[in-house]
Amino acid sequence: MKYNNNIIPILTYNNMDINKSIIILNNKIKCGIYRLNNIITGKSYIGSSVNLASRFSNYYSRVFLENRVKKGSSIIYNSLLKYGYSNFSVDILEYCESYLLIAREQYYMDILKPEYNILKAANSRLGSKHTLETKALMSIKLKGINNPSFGKTLSQETRIKISESLKSSFMFKNSIKLRLKNITHETKLKRSLRSHGVKVKVYDIENNLVKEFPTMTSVALQFNISSRTVGRYLDKDKAYNGYTFRSNFNLKY
Repeated sequence: MKYNNNIIPILTYNNMDINKSIIILNNKIKCGIYRLNNIITGKSYIGSSVNLASRFSNYYSRVFLENRVKKGSSIIYNSLLKYGYSNFSVDILEYCESYLLIAREQYYMDILKPEYNILKAANSRLGSKHTLETKALMSIKLKGINNPSFGKTLSQETRIKISESLKSSFMFKNSIKLRLKNITHETKLKRSLRSHGVKVKVYDIENNLVKEFPTMTSVALQFNISSRTVGRYLDKDKAYNGYTFRSNFNLKY
């Protein structure tokens, strides 16, 4: 891997296999930049996460790696499977606030130029079905004279036909059914309580209390997800990336 005298990791784990437990333990609910180093090839990968322990847990899951490799989404996943954890070391380059992640990740990528990073822009999702860049290009291409409807004035009759056509579509009908789906009293009560804010306790995979948050929003910010996602996992018998969310209220009838 490439070293730079100006870049000194704050933590280094020489053997990803032997140090598995301590890597995950030391980085619980920590936000920062990391580097995976292939000891054999000298190649490296730089990444960032609002929850480093959760990210490393994914790396240690062969099922996760194999699924990603099948999708052809990353060189680093394939390399971990090929060379094994014992041939990788881990550097924690920096711990930082979540809002600084992308900028700091880009800083290290520019200096260290990691070979395993396919994308040269931090947090870039180039290659997905519709990236922000793709959407922007599509928008530009369909503006002005490139738009099929450019210069055309739709008559009232045409507008009505388009509206009726949309209303008869399967997606429209399906969305209406979902909106009219019966909502239980319990769900309504939960929504009412949560709208006033609830404390959320986060537990790890071994059911140990990791941290208590004052609101669902604060949990969402910590895990870099939406409040709606937190709501889907709150008080459910399923975990989000190895963590369980529990609220501070119980419904009684």
